[in-house]
Amino acid sequence: MPQLPISDEYFNRSAAVVADTAFYNRRVRYCVFARHGGVVCGIDRAVNWIDQQCLGPLHLRARHDGERFAPREAVMVIEGLYGELVNLETTYLGMLAFSGAATHMARIVSAAGGVPVIDMAARHYPYEIIEQTAYAAAVGGAAGTSTRAGYRYVHRWLGIGEERIRVNDHPPAAYKLYGSIPHCLNAVYEGSSVAAAKAYHAKFPDIPLTVLIDFEGREQDVCREAYATFGDKLHAVRLDTHGGRVHQGGSAKAVPALVERILASAPDQNRARAALDNYGFGPGVTIEAAFNIRQALDDCGAKNTQLLLTSGFDERKTAAFRACEAPMDGVGTGSWVDFLVFTSDITHVRDGHEWQPRSKADRAHEISIPDLPVRIQRD
Repeated sequence: MPQLPISDEYFNRSAAVVADTAFYNRRVRYCVFARHGGVVCGIDRAVNWIDQQCLGPLHLRARHDGERFAPREAVMVIEGLYGELVNLETTYLGMLAFSGAATHMARIVSAAGGVPVIDMAARHYPYEIIEQTAYAAAVGGAAGTSTRAGYRYVHRWLGIGEERIRVNDHPPAAYKLYGSIPHCLNAVYEGSSVAAAKAYHAKFPDIPLTVLIDFEGREQDVCREAYATFGDKLHAVRLDTHGGRVHQGGSAKAVPALVERILASAPDQNRARAALDNYGFGPGVTIEAAFNIRQALDDCGAKNTQLLLTSGFDERKTAAFRACEAPMDGVGTGSWVDFLVFTSDITHVRDGHEWQPRSKADRAHEISIPDLPVRIQRD
């Protein structure tokens, strides 16, 4: 086995120790698991990579991307030659780390209750992981991503045509490339959201127009101006009011009439009350802001114009907005990328025709092994 610069050096040195000895060909069984459950992501890539690295016998059972797994439950069981497997662990565990991201995205998608969730995490992380992050978003159920690289990568591996993807045996779903207007474009067009939107729409007339409305601090006015300018071509407005100010027409403290109205129709009043306490009023994108902007759109005749919300939409904030049935037609989030730590340990060593337990003390009792599908069978 060649030395791998992407492997921990202790694995490379272990490979050197067994080279040209009988221990190189010793058959071993590795079990791969995490102490927290979730949605597995990166395992299909890991299986392919292990297959490419091993020339000898290999028996590998594993889940598929998009499947759920329990804490301390093996997601992959690998049987092969010790000399071929010993320094692969570092790399395939790193591939599986994106299960943390897919798991968090799945929670946000679940909290959104059918409202499309868009991956906007690229600007917060190194560009080297843009593709894997977008893939994790897709596995977690996101409706799209904000980079061409991520979009192309997802469709390369999961695409079934017409901007639709299929994750494992899940139903086909849309996965689109999203790119509305950023604040910087508004800045150079004399600070005018509508002027920037005119230029954007002239350049990209076939892309549904989404106007960013918070730049000037006049969210409700910009809604009216945008609809007066674009009419039914105004596909959506995006609200991204930062946490340092209250949106136009908003309140720093709770408004009793709105609180009463929300609680009267909330499926769970206790959840809605807690949501209002945390996200109802004040600076940033609030539940009040969602209701106010929706009302402003409806009042000026833009009833078919959608409302896209961004800024801090993790699982908790998304669930809070849904608990209050806040109007929103899409959520953009960059606050979702987590990593999950997996472990890979030898649990058995082959002795003749029998597998003998051979793991660190009490490790075997910690891992449960479900009936995993065979992914590779090579004798």
